[in-house]
Amino acid sequence: MPIRLALLLSVVAFPAGAEVPKVVADVGPIHSMVARVMDGLGAPTLIVPPGLSPHGHALRPSEASALQDADVVVRVGGTLAPWLDDAVGTLAPKARSLVLLDVPETRLRTFDEDHGHGDDDDPHKDHDADAVAIDPHAWLDPDNGKLWLDAIADTLSEADPENAIIYAANAEAGRAELDGLKIEIEGTLAPVRDRGFIVFHDAYGYFEEKFSIPSAGAINVSDAAPPSAARVAALRDAVVDADAVCVFSEPQFNTGLVTTLTEGTGARSGVLDPLGAALQPGPALYPALLRGLATSLSECLAE
Repeated sequence: MPIRLALLLSVVAFPAGAEVPKVVADVGPIHSMVARVMDGLGAPTLIVPPGLSPHGHALRPSEASALQDADVVVRVGGTLAPWLDDAVGTLAPKARSLVLLDVPETRLRTFDEDHGHGDDDDPHKDHDADAVAIDPHAWLDPDNGKLWLDAIADTLSEADPENAIIYAANAEAGRAELDGLKIEIEGTLAPVRDRGFIVFHDAYGYFEEKFSIPSAGAINVSDAAPPSAARVAALRDAVVDADAVCVFSEPQFNTGLVTTLTEGTGARSGVLDPLGAALQPGPALYPALLRGLATSLSECLAE
């Protein structure tokens, strides 16, 4: 263990007297990172419950109350939960706000038009707006996760200077865990990198690029709009053309489309969970989510 980390962790055993800030986080993976940084001091509140999509979530009274009471709000930003911007401005105008997509050096990507998202019935459709849309699922690159752990620690330290050394120690331990996890995932995916697969929607680009395992296509451009009949036919062709071994659904969405796409193709169906919907919220969720993606891909794509 590095000397610096050992010294920092030695302090964690001694509780600090300062009152810990009330912190809210938008989705499971971010809540997990915040919980990791706050470990031993307190726990954040999760706004979007497990199993629900953040894209169109309607704020419940208990969630609105948590925002009103918050000293710190940590959220992804961008198009993940745009409704939350107004909610934070209205309910938590004085809270410290950390928008993770704005953290310097975060690796960002645009939605991949090569996957042919949305309705492609009109070949003259202008895709300029889609071309510049930032993919908000940036936590699926663990290197972004490492950056964000530090940013969370810095923000909490500003709100709670007396516990700054503990936040820093927890963030450093979390980064070390992610470094080891990256090596583990590389090994898990190595045998199946040349096998084709289709994903439910374009949520996995960061993971695919980080670990060099690109999908052959995506069913939906968003979680809200079902694909047209022409899109479904094109995707069935893509399953066949890509010799796709697996088509992946997600826990919070209807699997009927996946059944339609795999019928008669020889492709299997699997489940990928980009939000940790099936996992217990807390500090272990984020690494378990990344590990679970690798395991699901490996098991469904294996010979």
